Amino acid sequence: MGVELLDGIGWTVISLFASPILWLAVLVSFLLSMRRVKRERNLFRSRTRSKRTDLFETLIPGFVVGLVLSVISVSLTLTVSTEFLIAFMVLTFLIMLTGVIRFNLPLGPLVLLAGVTWFMTGDRVDSLRDVTVSDWLLLAALSLGAELVLLIWRGKKNLSPSLVLSKRGRYIGGLSSNKLWLIPLVVFVPGSSLETLIPQWSFPEFVPIVLFLPIGFSFLFTGQLPDQLIRPLIQGRLLTFVLSVVLAAGAFLTGQAVWLYGLPVLLIVHLILHQRIKRLNRSQTPLFLNGKRGVVILGTLPEKPASEMGLVPGEAIYKVNGEFVESEKSFYEAIQKHKPYLRLEVMNHNGDVRFAQRAFYEQDHHDLGILFVSEPGNKRTKIRTLQ
Repeated sequence: MGVELLDGIGWTVISLFASPILWLAVLVSFLLSMRRVKRERNLFRSRTRSKRTDLFETLIPGFVVGLVLSVISVSLTLTVSTEFLIAFMVLTFLIMLTGVIRFNLPLGPLVLLAGVTWFMTGDRVDSLRDVTVSDWLLLAALSLGAELVLLIWRGKKNLSPSLVLSKRGRYIGGLSSNKLWLIPLVVFVPGSSLETLIPQWSFPEFVPIVLFLPIGFSFLFTGQLPDQLIRPLIQGRLLTFVLSVVLAAGAFLTGQAVWLYGLPVLLIVHLILHQRIKRLNRSQTPLFLNGKRGVVILGTLPEKPASEMGLVPGEAIYKVNGEFVESEKSFYEAIQKHKPYLRLEVMNHNGDVRFAQRAFYEQDHHDLGILFVSEPGNKRTKIRTLQ
């Protein structure tokens, strides 16, 4: 028993580090961080955080959630065939190669593979049919559960300030959440199917293998603060997750293949609910828009005076030492008139005003650490139009 356990752990570790999806995710995460930093520098002449934070965001939260879900998967003995494992990995790899974060949804490959089992015949397809319907739907439920947990935990963390153009040509600010999470999920593969693939090796009856589930989340918050808009996004994911649990339970209790038709339903419901929140976000009056509230704050840099003063995204600096400001230029002109003290009237999106004040030093002029809604620092930067 002890030898079999160690053998199983060994194959799990090998499958963890030998998977090309892991290293592709690291590469994609690094490229995303480079693109984010370049965009932030072009727009605001500064980056909000280092490149390595994006890699940590991809790996660490996903591995924590994957550990919990792997305990559930192993407890319920989620078992897939070797052909299913390879086909799922290939599809996942190809989707990641596109570089489009929002395409990374495990439901997509699952629906494609399910369609193959429905409409094609042959020995290779029969190996896909060897996976029970309850295991198909359990895998879908675990992936949706992972997305739900990560959205609650990390969906509004480490957002990147951005700019878009309104249809009237005005600059609108937004907070971009463009995340790729990698979930390592331990599943069982029959040793006999692995021996067919690799006859020179002997395997235990069931081999625990790591199946990576990349989950992408992409959203630009413009109409409301992330704290507010993340709630309907979470509610939509919760509804889809509950539906997946019901389908998996029904398949387990009845053993009927008809429950597998629930997979495309899950995908359609997931996409419809997400698009509904995107339309809601875009239909609202932009929150990050300079106007009567003053000049709007998109973000603050850590360990800078603005952060120490408690300024947060979504607030607007209404007055500087009693003088109304409506743009980044008028803000910096005003603080130069009133050295050596800085007294700000700050208005939130509800119209409530508070005061933030501190001593103002000569070096603070270029180092306050405030990212405003304004024209991009690099005039050549391409700004997309908010549809």
